[in-house]
Amino acid sequence: MRSCRSVRHTVKTAHTDVYSPCMNIVIFTDTYRPEINGVVTSIDVFRRQLIAEGHAVHLFAPRYFGMDEPDPTIHRLPSIPFPFPMMKERRVVFPTLRAVRTFKKLKPDVLHSQVPGNLGVLALILSWWYRVPHVHTYHTLFIEYTHYMPLLQSFSRRAVVWISRHFCGRCQYIISPSLMIRDEIRSYGVDAPIAVIPTGIDFDPTRKVIPADEIKRRHRMPTDKKLLLYVGRVGREKSIDFLVKVTKKILEARDDVRLVVVGDGPDRPGLVALAEKLGVRDAITFTGYVPREEVFSIYAAADVFTFASRTETQGLVLLEAMSVGTPVVAVDAMGVHDLLADGIGGVLSKPSVTEFAAHVTSLLDDRTRYENVKRDALRKAETWSVARMAEKLTACFKESIADLKRHGKPRFRRRPWYSPETKIPYTRRLRPVKNPDRIATQ
Repeated sequence: MRSCRSVRHTVKTAHTDVYSPCMNIVIFTDTYRPEINGVVTSIDVFRRQLIAEGHAVHLFAPRYFGMDEPDPTIHRLPSIPFPFPMMKERRVVFPTLRAVRTFKKLKPDVLHSQVPGNLGVLALILSWWYRVPHVHTYHTLFIEYTHYMPLLQSFSRRAVVWISRHFCGRCQYIISPSLMIRDEIRSYGVDAPIAVIPTGIDFDPTRKVIPADEIKRRHRMPTDKKLLLYVGRVGREKSIDFLVKVTKKILEARDDVRLVVVGDGPDRPGLVALAEKLGVRDAITFTGYVPREEVFSIYAAADVFTFASRTETQGLVLLEAMSVGTPVVAVDAMGVHDLLADGIGGVLSKPSVTEFAAHVTSLLDDRTRYENVKRDALRKAETWSVARMAEKLTACFKESIADLKRHGKPRFRRRPWYSPETKIPYTRRLRPVKNPDRIATQ
């Protein structure tokens, strides 16, 4: 295991004059366990890796009713469910003076926010007040989620752009999980430097999984059928209705296929109704939420992982499926394109039910090709290890600390960002840019 004590370039901490290769990192997030989503997975994956490398990592997150937090490095803040009916699983978090005092005692070297919500704003304020560099990961393409807001779509979309531009523009560094997301937030007028760092995975070729027959019986999956799998939030933006229609299309030619949907969300009743309308309700299994430790066993038990979301920023679930050798068929969009553009480990499809169904059927029918794709999936997953991604993340943290030292204050107002190679300031932009390629970023 790589240790931060072996890092070549040490950094000067924000509160001492001693140079240390290990950093004191504080993470702020408006979503965390027991919620299950890509942001939570990303936090846990990077947090474990950073701790393993010797960094001190503290986390400020929502408190959920009836839940105690045994980990002293996780600091829970009061929260209530989101007021919008379609987002009840999300939380509104209330910052407290106790949290501010705790933060002050931690004396962090860098802040890392995950959501531009209440705790994200708190991170901005604390960054300015205590002169601590602030790095933000833009996990979610919020402009594609405005249908959950009980407001005019035109207003909601403009609000997302405005908030993104002003929030991200006040951070030392922005982390984007994919090239497409980077280009999107550039178009909002964000002039902070942006690094593309996908969330890595805990790749473990010796991972022990529950036998396929046992995990299928445990979650009422058929043991004599080919399983098409989806794992994630059951929301409109995930386009699971597309997968239901794909299942219908495949069943017109063969009867040995079943779709398994792992996860839950506001769109589940509508999907059940759609399956009944199409006459495929018996061919679809909704498991609801399952324990995290069983998810990889379900990946391994599936024959093909199917994914149709066009808003996914990085497709972490695809990597997880590939890490146990499960081939992927996915709609070509956003972060998924970055992962499968080379055709290794899976197949990209146009958003056509007929074409998607043909790709799935082709994989299932051609056993030689199927085994080759399985091997490719395992090899690709290994190259996306969390250790490699964490190395890039810590480099961004160090650059942010250096920027704070250079300017003497956080990046609260727009200013040139100096290239570490040339020491020449990058171009400043005060309005949304029409040609984002003219802005240099990290």
